[in-house]
Amino acid sequence: METAGTTMAGTISFKSGFSNNLPFEDGTVDVITCSQSFHWMDPESTLQEAGRVLAQGGVFAAFDCDWPPVLQWQIEQAYTELITKADTLLEQEAPVEQQAHKWSKDQHLANLHHSGQFRFTREIVFHNREQCDAARYTGLALSQGGIQSLFKLGNRALDDDIARFVKLVENHFKGRTLDILFSYRMRLGIK
Repeated sequence: METAGTTMAGTISFKSGFSNNLPFEDGTVDVITCSQSFHWMDPESTLQEAGRVLAQGGVFAAFDCDWPPVLQWQIEQAYTELITKADTLLEQEAPVEQQAHKWSKDQHLANLHHSGQFRFTREIVFHNREQCDAARYTGLALSQGGIQSLFKLGNRALDDDIARFVKLVENHFKGRTLDILFSYRMRLGIK
């Protein structure tokens, strides 16, 4: 994009900070993004801070992948059951002080709307086809937070469930690489 003979190159900067204590002056930020992360942030204080630093017309965008990726209903059901079982075991096993609070992604749009910081809010859903094999699909499942947390605690209670899931996925892929559909949701707020 060019304006009056100058380019926009060099005007983009990235800075890290805590979501409720950003290192910017009031009204000086054009875009804030939260990639697969807004559910780990307190929505009330985060959106208040976003409203403080965003310029008029600035955009807050939180985007997440829908899990599991679209493949086949029995595999998707098994994926969801595995993640749910991991989260339940983690709640029972991990000391409360080691458990991170996770806000519901289903409430992201409502949180943006009810924050009073944005004149317009909207959810956009989009999809991307990608190549996938059995190892990638099972790897995606095993990379999820609840399962990884159990592994870190040395809890092996899911070993049989994981073995059944891996076998189900391998039987579906049969050594092939297939197209799968990743779906994403972006929740937008315009100041």
